Amino acid sequence: MKVLKLEEIPLSKVRDLLELRQKRGPLESYQMAALSHASKFSKIPPEKAEGLVKALIDKFKISRATAVQVASVLPTSIEELRTLLAKEGKVFLTEDLEKILELIRTYLE
Repeated sequence: MKVLKLEEIPLSKVRDLLELRQKRGPLESYQMAALSHASKFSKIPPEKAEGLVKALIDKFKISRATAVQVASVLPTSIEELRTLLAKEGKVFLTEDLEKILELIRTYLE
């Protein structure tokens, strides 16, 4: 097997890819564990998650890795959001965090 592309993807996309892979044959134990986790914790469809990732990158200039984490966790409070954004290495104003939470809410509808 050859790796063609390495990219962070939202949890819902992981779930869909593993379900697709499962149709071709049995999954390894680690793949089953990942599928179980992704199925339990993914909250929005992969298309919406990817849209949110792109919006976060474009509007708030955060890394793809952080945007994917935000789209997978879908924080509901400023404290949760601050935890996810901590590795960005910059300070986000409370008003920016509120705007990010509002953007997240639009993708939950």
